Amino acid sequence: MTSTASAPRGTVHPWFRDTDRPDPASLRRLSAAETHELLHRELAGLSVPLDGPLPAQPFVVPQQSYEELFDIARTLLALVRRAVLALDGGWPGRIEALGADPDDYPLLSGQDNTETAYCSMMARPDIVIGENGPQLLEFNVGGTFGEPNETHGLTEVWQHTHRERFFGYDPLETRVRAFEDVCASRRLPRAIAIIGSLGDLLDTADIRFQERELEQFRRRGFTADFLEPDRLPEALGRPGSLRYPLGLRNFAPADWRERGQSLRPVHDAQRAGLLLLPPQSSGLLANKKALALVSEGLPWMTRAERRLAERHLPWTRITIPGRTRRHGQEHELPPLLLAQQERFVLKKAIGMMGREVLVGRYTEPADWRQAVESAFAASDSIVQEYVEPATCALELTDGTRTFTAQVAPVLSPMLFGNRPGGCWARFLTDGASGSASRGVISVGGAGASENAVLTWAGPTERPAAGTEEEGR
Repeated sequence: MTSTASAPRGTVHPWFRDTDRPDPASLRRLSAAETHELLHRELAGLSVPLDGPLPAQPFVVPQQSYEELFDIARTLLALVRRAVLALDGGWPGRIEALGADPDDYPLLSGQDNTETAYCSMMARPDIVIGENGPQLLEFNVGGTFGEPNETHGLTEVWQHTHRERFFGYDPLETRVRAFEDVCASRRLPRAIAIIGSLGDLLDTADIRFQERELEQFRRRGFTADFLEPDRLPEALGRPGSLRYPLGLRNFAPADWRERGQSLRPVHDAQRAGLLLLPPQSSGLLANKKALALVSEGLPWMTRAERRLAERHLPWTRITIPGRTRRHGQEHELPPLLLAQQERFVLKKAIGMMGREVLVGRYTEPADWRQAVESAFAASDSIVQEYVEPATCALELTDGTRTFTAQVAPVLSPMLFGNRPGGCWARFLTDGASGSASRGVISVGGAGASENAVLTWAGPTERPAAGTEEEGR
């Protein structure tokens, strides 16, 4: 849930606005109170902050802009995947090459072909609109990134609040379709266990959303159930004829280990034949060092791929001492970061919620110097060129009135098996946490608000660029 951007003060970018369409605010048919009540009723129990100003409309972008988000995400995800696969030593070797701790990957199956086939099955990048259009800042890859339920719920709300019916891909439906692809390619019965823990659920509202996820699978002909780890041995059945040959990993191993939850039942289920997706190898694609490899350019990248990376990926490098090229000139990397602090962002290669992010222009020089020296000593971080985000107008409501604000959203298009699966967004309002002053936009870390990104009704879903096993 992390991205870097300044508080909204950029300029309005034409990427956001279709001049041939009316202002979405003019199409709202519910009052501020009705909209506010509907948002609370639909979203209570999710991560969406409901105690401050709420969006009174979705982010509505032109169809070309909407589809561009998924095209960029799909292409750069493929490059990141290939960059990770190009590292030697199989998956254990790749963990070592990226400086990760092998103990953080306890559910790596040992089935390299399976890990490779599905490592990019579910992904959600963070994108801001810079001066030259979309800029991808980082990837969240795996089964535990949030916001599919939030995006689904927000989209449901916006279909009732406006006279115009907007369009958005449904993340919950698209995720089911990704599993349909797996069943078809592997000739598996449509039976899936969503594996999680009731300890991850905060209240009865959360259980309501768990049931919604199960219903999405059942509606498409799946036998589906939610299983806690202690129920796995009995519920799955004997090896070789599992009742649920597929498992959706709806938990982060690190979270379970922190609270003493054993992973042994899940590991045993894998050994008995359960195909747990997405596999834990997917976490390596979220390692920001992989993004830096693509930014720097790899020998196998075509000219077109290099141009696309240069256009949509901010200049990004691993914190290793030495010379590097930036905008056609050679630089020693550490002195460059110290001399032009305001131009850069420092991020841990593995991190979340903005806790390991420093934005140069919002950091005291002494703190920046210390962080840079530590990052280069440990080689555990990346440095990325700062992107000034463009703003757009958004109608907000406090339940009694509506008002328009200029906000700078972080856009997160979701991919499931290469299919577009809806777009979530977060943005800062005047009531956001003071941590926003250091340029980090996150829900958990800075109190950002959430919304869905939609487009004008009419587009038809284009064929995906291939399922996870096709074209390998």
